[in-house]
Amino acid sequence: MKKQFFFLNGLPRAGNTLLSVLLNQNPKIRVTTNSLLPDIVCLLDNLKNTTLFKNFPLHKNLDNVIKNSFDNFYSNWDCDYVIDRGPWGTIPNMNILKKIFNKDIRIIILRRPFLEVLASYVKAVKPDDIDSYVDNLFNNKSGVLRANAFIFNNMNNQKNIKFHIVEYNNLVNDTKNTIDKIYNFLDIPKFQHNFNTLNQYNIDGNFYNDSIFGDDIDFHTIRTNKIEKENYHYKEVLSQSIIDKYKDIDKELYNIK
Repeated sequence: MKKQFFFLNGLPRAGNTLLSVLLNQNPKIRVTTNSLLPDIVCLLDNLKNTTLFKNFPLHKNLDNVIKNSFDNFYSNWDCDYVIDRGPWGTIPNMNILKKIFNKDIRIIILRRPFLEVLASYVKAVKPDDIDSYVDNLFNNKSGVLRANAFIFNNMNNQKNIKFHIVEYNNLVNDTKNTIDKIYNFLDIPKFQHNFNTLNQYNIDGNFYNDSIFGDDIDFHTIRTNKIEKENYHYKEVLSQSIIDKYKDIDKELYNIK
């Protein structure tokens, strides 16, 4: 059976790992880590701007490589459905998806209040200068927050692309119903998930290596005995100046009127 591809997008620290661990309990589903594929397909597509390509533009040949990149990248995964996580909601990436899949593209969007996202980062990293760290985290053009920001502004009037929003609070407080709605959105058979006993994220024995970010940084370890939101408020973590600076950014990020 040829694999069917879906996509997961949203800010980091918004429940990506928890959602992936839950869905990966189903042996027919594999939710990826932050994927290399957006970079791979963009790099391939950008070859069309090179002198070598323009000199003899073999569009169909290069498009064949791009279209087959998904199947080839995950050819060793024994599953029916791959949910590829990355900044697929950006306009350039959505345009590439349209070229590859033509129609019925489905993207799950994770949404969490931005100040909670910032506070979660700060708790994980414990930077010496919190304000500078937060400002750099969002304003750095190559940073993960910037790469995934403003996705919601791109959701309107997208032909052949369907979006499903998963609120972080619903994921942790109404987990079963939230997972059921994802199955309905993807239109795939449901699975009996275990919401009381979880495993750390792994694919074929490969685990996250957060030590590359620093000895004491842990972005991806989850509770394995229960699903529960950490009991703290962002005001306990962030300075008032940061709160004032970013308190209204959800309106921009999530296209809230």
